[in-house]
Amino acid sequence: MKAPELEVFLEDVEIPWLERYREFLLQALWSLGVRDFEVSVTLCRDSYIRNLNRQWRGRDEATDVLSFEAEPQQPPGAPQRSRSGGCFGDLVISMDTLAVNSAYFLVDRDEELKRVSLHGLLHLMGWDHASNNATEPMLQHQESILARFKELSF
Repeated sequence: MKAPELEVFLEDVEIPWLERYREFLLQALWSLGVRDFEVSVTLCRDSYIRNLNRQWRGRDEATDVLSFEAEPQQPPGAPQRSRSGGCFGDLVISMDTLAVNSAYFLVDRDEELKRVSLHGLLHLMGWDHASNNATEPMLQHQESILARFKELSF
């Protein structure tokens, strides 16, 4: 089995608290029960995520988070790794849309970044939701995990 991997990239944004954010992601994965993961997270501007959203979803608009699931990678000849209990893929988070949403929902940016990060990680784990209704099991799970990190700030 390949060692877990987590990479965080910055695309046209400056984040002085990058290492604290990376630690949050590792703790979040642990809280979600994930021990096997290959995840990259890109923090970016609206223009970057809008291009991806147009290319991959046919929507010419910015969004807060995009999740791109991937199959677990392993060296040739290695035993197959299960997706079950793992988290594999890429997240892209727009810091511009995140700021707008945090003002709209009257939450601080740290909380909104934690929320969209957890949301994206759950999608990479195979969770999905039909609506944004708070009764959706995925969204309830997201909020229960988020509650564990309320005091953490970047």
